[in-house]
Amino acid sequence: MRMTRWHHLLTLLVWSSSLSSASAQDLADLVLRSGKLITVDAENRLATAVALIGDRIVAVGDDEAIAAFIGPETEVLDLAGRAVVPGFIDAHSHVEGLAESENARVPIHIPHSVATPEEIVERLRQRARTLPPGSWIVGQGTYNQVMPTREALDDALPDHPVVLRWSGHDLLINHKAVEVAKLERIPDPTGIGRIERTADGEPAILRDAHVELPLPTPTLEDKKRWIPETLREFYLERGVTTVYDMSSPETFALYQDLKDRGTLPVRLSLTYQARDLESLIAVGLRTGFGDDWLRVGGIKFYMDGVWGTTAATYRPAWKGSGTTWIPNNTGGIRVDQETFNREVLRAHEAGFQIWTHANGDRGADIVLNAYEAAQRALPRPDARHRIEHFGNFLVQDAERTAERLARLKRGGVIAAPQIAFLWRLTDLGVEEPGVKFVPMASLVKEGFKPPGSSDTLGTQNFATNPWFSISVAVNRRTKHGTFAYPEEALTVMDAIRSHTIWAAYSGFEENVKGSIEVGKLADLVVLSADPLTVEPAALMDIVSEIVVLDGRIAHRR
Repeated sequence: MRMTRWHHLLTLLVWSSSLSSASAQDLADLVLRSGKLITVDAENRLATAVALIGDRIVAVGDDEAIAAFIGPETEVLDLAGRAVVPGFIDAHSHVEGLAESENARVPIHIPHSVATPEEIVERLRQRARTLPPGSWIVGQGTYNQVMPTREALDDALPDHPVVLRWSGHDLLINHKAVEVAKLERIPDPTGIGRIERTADGEPAILRDAHVELPLPTPTLEDKKRWIPETLREFYLERGVTTVYDMSSPETFALYQDLKDRGTLPVRLSLTYQARDLESLIAVGLRTGFGDDWLRVGGIKFYMDGVWGTTAATYRPAWKGSGTTWIPNNTGGIRVDQETFNREVLRAHEAGFQIWTHANGDRGADIVLNAYEAAQRALPRPDARHRIEHFGNFLVQDAERTAERLARLKRGGVIAAPQIAFLWRLTDLGVEEPGVKFVPMASLVKEGFKPPGSSDTLGTQNFATNPWFSISVAVNRRTKHGTFAYPEEALTVMDAIRSHTIWAAYSGFEENVKGSIEVGKLADLVVLSADPLTVEPAALMDIVSEIVVLDGRIAHRR
């Protein structure tokens, strides 16, 4: 009944107080009334009430109209004026990495966890006291923060191999780590990465170097404990009802087990790494396979690294854009144009939506070339291929940028930046000439619908809260309190759209998610404050008081 009863209602229900009286079989399972529903529909309409039958929305309107759907067994939730938004969608996340970060790594974010590099060292010493000599210690920080020196790590932790992560791209390692991993004579990488060395040539910082370190890895039993908890605490309880995830196939299998037992905390779209492409093709999978709880999303390629160190650019990285400045550094690419064209065409022919990581402008152009070549070879209307991180750092070179944006629009390519990373900019980084960091207003003005996402692999785990990104998009403040390009601020409504209907569009789900409309999935979030009327500085303080998922109350604060 939950899956079918709503179908015959869709042609009967309209938006207004003139809804006809519902018959007994059409009485709602759950009604939310006396609130302010921010529907995020095409007309930006507001409502006061909504009726749910099974897992679907069957009516949206005012309290009087929705009263027709209330029967003796209907659960009625009086909102007392509180605001409601559609369930949020995190359109690019890494659940497995987040779970490992929270449960196995030492938190060393500056600020939040600690305040100085010296405090990082003390935090690592505390962990070392609980472990036998030779045990690995992994610290997790975020982009651009100041880490302890290599010498400080060696002095404080001579008996433990230590890895400090800015992100999954950049790792600082101590001497003991080099010794245990046998990296003394490792050559410089080709392609994207590079290795920064001590005065005597020993590796000290690995930047997209793809060096295998013998770190302890989570067991399946670890994941069984960590993953459900992570999905609940970092997503569901924050109002995120759908996650576009990039984890391992083992974790994806765990999701299936949770779904079979009826304990999957949120809906998931599963984006696979490109190395899995042939096995997915062999069993006939492609984008869209699955159901409303678990479905196949995109296939993920990598072209370059991260801004200021390994991103593929036309102009050398500036002195303030990364943690270590290297002169004449224009980054690197994973494969050449011809090879990448073949890879993309293979995935395109197989029916996949393609996601490609490309931070730099040169990397983005290579990706666009490949997408356009695939469409010429096999035209696919509305393929919605994506460039992950496009727009995080938009180079303002007039001869290329305008045409690059036009090419994205012509090809229907989705620009998928992460506004959350604006927060980590240093004051020096904000001054980088010729670059605008995450120019959201410009992208929206050009007609793009950038999907909201956290992209956390441990770097900024707090960013899974959509109100963090919404606040950064509206206020444009860094963690140092600096305004970064305030002219690029989004309106509150556009910031909400980014995490709802625009995110749904980026995953071909706009017809079932992303707005409060008849026929869509009954995923809703009751808020502690009205985002359309609170002071912008207070957006970050909004919390999810009630989360409705699949037509049921799944979380109450």
